[in-house]
This record gives sequence, structure tokens and C-alpha cells, in this order.
Amino acid sequence: MNLIKDLFSTLKKGKSYAITVLICLLSFYATRSQAQEELCILSYNVMHGFEGDSSIMNRYKTWIQQEVKPDIILYQEMNGFSKEKLASFAASYGHPYTAILNTESGLNPTHPLAISSKFPIKDVEFKIDDMWHGYLMAKVANLHIMVTHMAPFTVKDRQRDVQTILKRIHQLPGKANILVAGDFNALARSDADHYGPTLLKSLQKLEGRLEPKSGTAIVKYRTIYRNNLTDGQIDYTVTDAMLAGGLKDTFREKNKNFKHSAPIKANMTKKSTPRRIDYIWTNETLLKKVKSIDIIHDDYTEAISDHYPVLIKISKK
Repeated sequence: MNLIKDLFSTLKKGKSYAITVLICLLSFYATRSQAQEELCILSYNVMHGFEGDSSIMNRYKTWIQQEVKPDIILYQEMNGFSKEKLASFAASYGHPYTAILNTESGLNPTHPLAISSKFPIKDVEFKIDDMWHGYLMAKVANLHIMVTHMAPFTVKDRQRDVQTILKRIHQLPGKANILVAGDFNALARSDADHYGPTLLKSLQKLEGRLEPKSGTAIVKYRTIYRNNLTDGQIDYTVTDAMLAGGLKDTFREKNKNFKHSAPIKANMTKKSTPRRIDYIWTNETLLKKVKSIDIIHDDYTEAISDHYPVLIKISKK
């Protein structure tokens, strides 16, 4: 209203000046209207709870508040966060609602999953039995949202994870708006042209190797041998299963060009092969409302985690 009053007052200053102000006013309302019509969702593996580093957390909050302004955030690896700490952290960037899968949930994940939101988080559901890091599922803003983090060391464990996820998704109403996001630790066949002999040789060198983390909580104190290939070749079975289960790889649906989610620039070596292992999947119903999706590479995300985040914008209509 004040802007409209200012516009009329400028008429006294000349027609051309008033037109300039009018253009700015229309642009302002158009931008605000567009923001109100979109739902912005961020999925981010934040590397062991930002490594517990307050300076990284402050950098992240600045990025969230000034650059991204998401309505919903889906977290992986929220190590060190209690319900109380997450609530306080989320409130500091304008999200009054939170949910977290951690030991306070009565379960024992090694890498907690979490959601923060501007909207109420309803029908919260936790699952970790027979899964690596489990999933956190809830209904937020008329979306059925699941955040997960799949097994890092073996195809077999990831295949088990994905079947558990699909079984639950298939129990949802057919016309529901469904979104599944997280670190899948899996490659997509649609990106195969970008994964050449260098990546295969690197994976072959690790295949069958005793995982150094064996005997620690992340492997549930088991002895783990790396097995990430299928018949000696790069494995695509996990993402193939998601597609066969009726879910859509939204990044590939909306982008022609490949973009990696790991490693970040600081972790790249001459032998590194950029990979896309972080995804946001939707069902066909929700895909029709997806306006854009990107893997964010910028000055901020180069120094927050060892992954780049995925950002999706969905029409509220």
C-alpha cells in the first residue's frame, strides 16, 4: 500500500519518473506472487551435522536466509543434533516445525535424518529395521515426503533399502503427491555416458576390500567388504528399481546436461570422477507440478559439506 501511495506522489514529479516507479512496482508484486505460488524444497547431506562446526552452520544459515529461502529442508547426516538442538537451529532460519530420526525416536541410526519446515509436519513415520540409515516420512504441505540415506558400501544393502522404500511408497494413495529425496549412494543409467573407464577402474580397485570402518557404529560393528559392482560393471540397479517402481528422476526429467553432486571442488583429485548420487524423485502426479530442479554449485556450497545440495521448486497450484 505504501508503494502505491509513493507511485501517486511521483506523478507530480513527471510522467517518465512515474512510469519507472510503476514498472518497479509491478516487478515487485510479480516476483512476490511467483514466490507465493512455488514450494521450494532443499535436500542436503550435511556431512556429520556440519562437522559440529559453528562457523559452517552460520555460513549455511546465511546461505539459507539470503540465497535459497527454502520452505522445506530434507537433511541427511544430522549427527550431533537432538530434537531440541534441531528445533533451535531451524527456528534461527525461520522454520518453526521439525522432525528427526535419531536415538530420541527410540531407534539407533548412526546418521540421523531430519526435516525442517515452514509448514506443519504431520503423520511422522520412522523406519530403520532392515535398512542402512532408514527413512523419515511425513506429510508436509499436501506432499507425502520421504527422506532417506542408502547404504554406502554394498549393492546388496542398497537393493534391500530401495525395495523397502518402494514397498512403503506403493502403499500411499494413487493420486498422492509423492517426493523421495536423499543420498542414494547409487548411480543412474541416464548418466552412464559420464562414467567411463576411469570410474570403473577406481571401483574395481576397491571391490572386495575390507572396509576400514568395520568394527564401528556405521557398519553396526560388522565386518564389511566393499561390493559396489554388478558382474564387474558399474551398478545401476538401485536407480533402475526406482524408475521401475513408478518414480521419476526429476533432475533428468528437467535438465539435459549432467551435473554432479559429489565430490565438491575441494575434494576433487586427478583420479576423481564427478558423480550424481543425490536425488529427488517424484511420482507422475507431482512431476507435472515440478517447475525446476538443480544441484547447487556456488561459493557457499563449496564450503558447507562434501556433497552439493539438490533444490526443487514445485507449483502449489
